[in-house]
Amino acid sequence: MKVVALVSGGKDSCYAMMKCIQYGHEIVALANLLPADDSVDELDSYMYQTVGHQIVVSYAKCMGVPLFRRRIQGSTR
Repeated sequence: MKVVALVSGGKDSCYAMMKCIQYGHEIVALANLLPADDSVDELDSYMYQTVGHQIVVSYAKCMGVPLFRRRIQGSTR
């Protein structure tokens, strides 16, 4: 199955991509949600980890797949 991997840049999303490939799926693109402010590494969010968002560009280049990114904002408060 062709899939788009939603990745944070953290170890868990990297591991999930490895397992996806192991089970025979083809990753055709990466998707990433990043902070609206470039000076912020991590959002105060219950849903999204953003601390590793800088490395995701390198993941896409190494894998030879397109990267789709959207900026998010907000907090738990």
